Amino acid sequence: MRTLAKAATSSLVTLGTVLGLAVVAVAAIGILGIRSALQQGTVIAGDELTTAEVTGQLARNIDAAYATGEAALRATAPGERSRLLGSLYTSLLPAVDAQLSSLEKLHTGDPPAEYADLELFIRQWTAVRDLLSRAADVTAQPAAALDARPAAALAAQLTAAYQPASAHLDRLILKQLQDGRTDRAVASASAARVIGLNLGVAAGGIVIGALFLLHGIRRIRRDLKPGQDQAEFVDILQIANDEDEAHHLLQRHLERALPATAAVVLNRNNSADRLEAVTSLPPGSPLAETLRGAEPRLCLAVRSGRTHSESGRRPPLLSCAVCGQVPGTSSCVPLIVGGEVIGSVLLSRPAPYSQAEEQRIRESVSQAAPVLANLRNLAVMEIRAATDGLTGLPNKRAVTDALKRTFAQATMTKAPLALLLLDLDHFKQVNDQYGHAAGDQVLASVSAALRSVVRDRDFAGRNGGDEFAVLLPDTDVAAALEIAERVRAMIAEVSLPGSGVPVTVSVGVAGYPDHASTLERLAQLADAALYVAKRQGRNRAELASADAGPDPPGPVLLKTTLNGSLSTGSQWQKPMSAGDSAPVNESSNE
Repeated sequence: MRTLAKAATSSLVTLGTVLGLAVVAVAAIGILGIRSALQQGTVIAGDELTTAEVTGQLARNIDAAYATGEAALRATAPGERSRLLGSLYTSLLPAVDAQLSSLEKLHTGDPPAEYADLELFIRQWTAVRDLLSRAADVTAQPAAALDARPAAALAAQLTAAYQPASAHLDRLILKQLQDGRTDRAVASASAARVIGLNLGVAAGGIVIGALFLLHGIRRIRRDLKPGQDQAEFVDILQIANDEDEAHHLLQRHLERALPATAAVVLNRNNSADRLEAVTSLPPGSPLAETLRGAEPRLCLAVRSGRTHSESGRRPPLLSCAVCGQVPGTSSCVPLIVGGEVIGSVLLSRPAPYSQAEEQRIRESVSQAAPVLANLRNLAVMEIRAATDGLTGLPNKRAVTDALKRTFAQATMTKAPLALLLLDLDHFKQVNDQYGHAAGDQVLASVSAALRSVVRDRDFAGRNGGDEFAVLLPDTDVAAALEIAERVRAMIAEVSLPGSGVPVTVSVGVAGYPDHASTLERLAQLADAALYVAKRQGRNRAELASADAGPDPPGPVLLKTTLNGSLSTGSQWQKPMSAGDSAPVNESSNE
């Protein structure tokens, strides 16, 4: 009996061991599959990052080349013109050619239709480049000092050639954004399938093995947990909505995986030359003081591109100015993408980290780095796609989106909302008499004046041509009219370049719920008020009357203000005869 029991026990142990080994084998295969999917996602993210970086830098250099060439054609001082042309030919144009060549190589394997689209942009840029190359010849003519018409004509040709090229490049950037999102979704789906298959098979093996070797199964599950947590982290990271969400995912993952750990993600802000905490700091952390105005090179992990650790047990030869005062043990791991350090992750706790924990930290940071860099570049390109290149204000598409979003918020909260529509007076005459370059300067100056008047919570954008739109949330019509008058007065201080002729603007004001209960009606009334401002002599603000009700069926009663004074207007009807002029947007600079 004892022999049978021993044999049964031996068989049970053998069977349990075989099942345990089978479970381990399945888990190992699953982990290898997960790593393969992660590597694929990393390669895709790297390709997307490279293409995004090259395209973004190309766009910036093309814009700079155009602006420099146009400025050289407008310049009257020979020294200034020579400096601008020197920068154009020795720096900007070679940089554009090199980046365009790199971009063409990156798209070599694209489908014929997509590659043909890139070739069309190259032809458009070639036309712009030829005009830029003629800038020196035109400005070097002896008559150029006395007659600026050849340079102005070339500037107009340059603008006409640049606009379609710039618009085409914007479309290419948007196409890359869409392709990037598709590639990330495919990589995420692939990783999810591998993880699901691994978890399903492993769960079945664990249930069967638990009948024979409970202790061994528990150990296997304990060993698999870090890999599962890591797979979950990577899977969720791939669908992060933006860089801020990805930062907090990395912080929560590390704090959950490492007991008693406080994690802080630090971002390298190159434009401000600052190292900034983009996640919350632990209460009472000395980082609040050491990060104040800290430059990236002060962080030894960022400076060296390697992990920097400090512990009270053994002081380092060189202490970090950022994390040196953090109590306990600290480990700062750089976020590296393509050889460039974009930030770091600082972890601290009382006890030292084991080798396995340090390996887990490095894997988490290395997997997060390309995703963070890609999300950052996508955000930059999305901002560029929604920004007007001339004025720096949100473009027409962004204005439309903001109007829909702000109006929906106002209807939910029952808060007032005001809409200002602005149109420059006699802008077509500016373009005809002084040229489109002067018109562009006027638009840029008006935009700067507009930004200086509106509040932080307000929204101002270029609605197309010489028309601008301002959204004033939580603002009633009386306050909106005051702001409109301040805007009008500030823009009146702008003058035409080189002439001193003042620039004026007409403003139409309408409010919710005083004038309209729908978004379409609000825009119609603001546009109608703008039309009345034009008819009443321009350089004034017009307010749609509250007496008309939310949706008046007939003519709209308006109240008029000129230079801050409010008076009662009369009913009007939009003229319908063929000889009458267009109601709004007297000219367009587009």
